[in-house]
Amino acid sequence: MQVPITVLIPTFNEENLIAQAITCASFADEVLVIDSFSSDKTVEIAESLGCTILKRRFDNFSNQKNYAISKARHDWILVLDADEYLTYELREELIAAVKNPRHNSYKMPFKNYFINRFIDYGSNGKKIKSRFFNRKNCKYTGLVHEQLLCEGSTGVFKGKILHYTYKDLRHFFEKKNQYSQLQAQQLYQKKKKTGYFHLVFKPAYRFLNEYLLRLGFLDGIPGLTSTAMNGYGVLSRYVKLLVLKGEVDNPELTDYNNFTRSLMNRAKEKGFALPKDKKIYSISFFTAPLGSFFKEFLLKGRILKGKEGYIISYLMGFKTFNTKLYHWLHKRNME
Repeated sequence: MQVPITVLIPTFNEENLIAQAITCASFADEVLVIDSFSSDKTVEIAESLGCTILKRRFDNFSNQKNYAISKARHDWILVLDADEYLTYELREELIAAVKNPRHNSYKMPFKNYFINRFIDYGSNGKKIKSRFFNRKNCKYTGLVHEQLLCEGSTGVFKGKILHYTYKDLRHFFEKKNQYSQLQAQQLYQKKKKTGYFHLVFKPAYRFLNEYLLRLGFLDGIPGLTSTAMNGYGVLSRYVKLLVLKGEVDNPELTDYNNFTRSLMNRAKEKGFALPKDKKIYSISFFTAPLGSFFKEFLLKGRILKGKEGYIISYLMGFKTFNTKLYHWLHKRNME
């Protein structure tokens, strides 16, 4: 007999991973896929595995999930992304919780796989999230990094969700651009301002906090990459807030997503063009981007262009970092 749980899986073009997520959720009575009109075989695979399919145009994460929750067959909901996998220990805890519920929601630890290893440190090393709940008492709110608001107590499971977040570097970068757009919209609705504090201090603090204080450096190049991308994500949300407020004139920045995509394309092309036997020194992941930044900001006079000059200089340093990273990946035949 299947357990009276609805496992909710939001999808968009997840044909490579969706079968794994569905299979690990096979103990549940219902697996409900809420798809944002995938153009690959995601829906076809999910249907072949007996899932219930809902289709809805994506607007934000909370609305997408709340809509699917309202269509679920059962009150107990487990939200599982397509790139996530339930451990056996966690499945047993879920089953026990439904049979004898002591709380209205439950948190569980996550183990994130990034580039070539599971991350142990930084902000991605020790994540714990509420993913299992009774819909009578809970709902989602927020456009991005949505929060589950629950009445009553919350328990904590020991079993983990394994999160295979990394498809390739471009996929991770696109996630940051998607999240930053939604975050900028939230800030715009709250009429927040953007100053040098937000553009200079906040991305730097995010990076240093994760890399040094939260020991991200112990995860090697994957840890450095994760923290650098998170810093980029912080900068991006405030750049996009400036764009929404009409405070940006530079055409490259007003078309921010396409501009930064072009930088990533150039970084990959240059990184892959470098010989595989060319040695990479770890310190160059810091010195080369900083050199690019100061070259743009000081030598090319972008310091005279205010916030826009700083942003462009930062992004040039970011491109240099990714050039180094693509070379590192290419040497390991990972892209």
